[in-house]
Amino acid sequence: MKDQDPQALMSEEEIIRLAQSLAGESSDGLFVGIGDDAAVLNLAGSEFCVTTDLMVEGVHFDMSYTSPRDLGIKAMAANLSDLAAMGALPRWGFLSLGLPRPPSRRVVESVFGGVMEMCRKYGLILAGGDTVGAPQLLINLCLIGAAEKRAPVLRTGARPGDAVCVTGVLGSAAAGLAWLGSGGAVDDEDAAWAVAAHLRPEPRVTAGRVLAQSGRVHSMMDLSDGLATDLARLCEASQVMARVDEKRLPLATQASALAEKLGAGALEWALTGGEDFELLFTCAPGDVELLNELVADSQPELGVSRVGEIGKGRGVHLRRADGNEQEITLKGFDHFREAPST
Repeated sequence: MKDQDPQALMSEEEIIRLAQSLAGESSDGLFVGIGDDAAVLNLAGSEFCVTTDLMVEGVHFDMSYTSPRDLGIKAMAANLSDLAAMGALPRWGFLSLGLPRPPSRRVVESVFGGVMEMCRKYGLILAGGDTVGAPQLLINLCLIGAAEKRAPVLRTGARPGDAVCVTGVLGSAAAGLAWLGSGGAVDDEDAAWAVAAHLRPEPRVTAGRVLAQSGRVHSMMDLSDGLATDLARLCEASQVMARVDEKRLPLATQASALAEKLGAGALEWALTGGEDFELLFTCAPGDVELLNELVADSQPELGVSRVGEIGKGRGVHLRRADGNEQEITLKGFDHFREAPST
């Protein structure tokens, strides 16, 4: 059999663009369609944000070190993070499970336990879903959130001159994945911060609502596939370019030590690791301090870091510590460009 023509193969970005082209323009009641963190529906004069996310065993998680309860928590966090990026208030959720036959009561109850823990924490009601038999464990959630006071913040509003900002620290989830993937113990004290970030991420729901309601954020999305890829998506949506400063990237204080132990790079984790579920947003440079104060007031241990700026052009560029620049556009995770790693 001849090798398949590389021209016939598609990247994740190309699949998304194809879906956008086939879906066509927004229709009545659909304010925002394919291409943002969530769709936005206008129903009876109110706006609702709708997101869905699928996780597959062997691609997104490894059951050798992921407990079923942690899987429920992480699946919820990934979807809640999309609502956070829109500044939406979580309201309802729909859970679908694909389960190997015969389903284990312990596994099913534990997954539901993690899901319901997050429902209670963020005030969300589980309203329905589906179950099917499957060759491996699959979990899919669809969450609906309500837009409050202001229209949802989209990816399309970045302007030349804007500051590029992130909440929290970057690369911790990738550090946890690298540690666990290398055979590191789940309960190792030195890697506990990274393991928790990978297995039990915390979506920035409160921070997202605070940022959106400030009226000072021009564009926003969550960081699920790494800064290099997600910032490129924001830039593409806004038809701008971004420059990021290596020296400004907020890394966990323990990241360098763990990276050295694993023969990895903390900077690479921050740029391309993914699943941090922090918020990436742009704003006027003069508003960064105020937004940092608002976020810290809502969640004292969380801060905002300015990591770069928006300019005219295309792509994402990294300004290295030595002053040199390199393009890093779409260098994060792509399901169809590389072999999945869990």
